[in-house]
Amino acid sequence: MSRMKILNAVEQEQFESPPVFNSVQRKQYFDFSSELLTLAQDLQTSTNQVCFLVSCGYFKAAKRFFPNRRCSRRDLDYVAQQLGFQPESIDVNSYSATTRLRHERLILDFYGFRPFDSTAKSFVAGEIEKLARSQLQPALILWRIVDSLVKEKIEIPGYYPLAELILAAVNTRKAELCAIIERALTARTREALDELLVQGSAGEDEPVPAKTAAYKLTLLKKLSQSTKPSKIRETISVKAKVLASTALSTSGTCCFTRQSSVPPSGRAPT
Repeated sequence: MSRMKILNAVEQEQFESPPVFNSVQRKQYFDFSSELLTLAQDLQTSTNQVCFLVSCGYFKAAKRFFPNRRCSRRDLDYVAQQLGFQPESIDVNSYSATTRLRHERLILDFYGFRPFDSTAKSFVAGEIEKLARSQLQPALILWRIVDSLVKEKIEIPGYYPLAELILAAVNTRKAELCAIIERALTARTREALDELLVQGSAGEDEPVPAKTAAYKLTLLKKLSQSTKPSKIRETISVKAKVLASTALSTSGTCCFTRQSSVPPSGRAPT
């Protein structure tokens, strides 16, 4: 599988990091109901209580969980003071992975969310497959899936599980399209397409193409967006001359010239 980057390094770091709250947001997301406070008070240590409630605040804001080491010290101190603990008494290193996973299940139940398990993974894979068929960019697929997870009340996983599913779907779709093209291209059409990658001559007096001469394909890519009849006729004429020098069929030529004559609005000029 090719290793395509969906998000760059900075974007990945932001995706994997807890939300950064200002003072107003901190009060908003760390304002806990009496039911949540009761759940926290039943936990054994002050560190467990504080880390549990900080995870609640992060989940309330981001709909996902984050490793202990990524918790903001300012957030930990704020919640500790709310509970009447000394901030320096909170040691996130003593907050074990087993305890954290147990607390995450409590938080999911409290907010009415499902974990990102095998069932959720199958759902996401199906959604990604649909989006990949729409030829969307991988980054856009990622954010569409995040929105779908929130809508379906499913925990948002880390970046890499989603990236692997997206890349697998994109590569599968590319392989399908390549197979379709391979089956559909005739020998004559292949030769015609190859001719579009030939450099044109620099002029009538120079039949041999110069090193900087444009390829025939580049002439087809330069589409005028003008809706003036004279410009449209000129565009069609140029495309037709280029295509006439290849072995493309009449239907192929018509396809290119029609596309050249359609303005940005998507409607043919009248």
